[in-house]
Amino acid sequence: MKKFSFKLEPVLKYKNDKLKLLRNEHAKILQRIVAQEEKIAALEKSRDAFAAEFDEKKASGITPMEAVNYQNYLTRQNAVINREHGVLHGIRQEEEQKKAEILEARKESMAIEKLKEINLEQYRKEENKENEQFIEEFVSNSRAAERGV
Repeated sequence: MKKFSFKLEPVLKYKNDKLKLLRNEHAKILQRIVAQEEKIAALEKSRDAFAAEFDEKKASGITPMEAVNYQNYLTRQNAVINREHGVLHGIRQEEEQKKAEILEARKESMAIEKLKEINLEQYRKEENKENEQFIEEFVSNSRAAERGV
């Protein structure tokens, strides 16, 4: 019997390649999330240090103009942090979308894999049936040859 051949093998390869590509893209998005979280943490640390400095200056005495400058800086820093949180939220949405794409690609790939398994099982059954027929014919021919001798 000829070797097992799955007609949808090129489609399966394409689906698996696509799944691998999606996983790589997802990994890159996760790296972007980590980088963005680190950026936000650094901004918050900087803001908190500046706020602590402001509190020390207020306790030791500060001019109203300096207080306004400190307050303006802290306000701008909070706005920057809020904007970066928005960027982080956008990246997380992108990550969720990529996860959904991966899930769909996995479903498609698994469906084709299951079809391949079914076809392979059918091939093996046919192969076994042919082997049994060959053995039966061989035994039958051997017995006929023994009787004829």
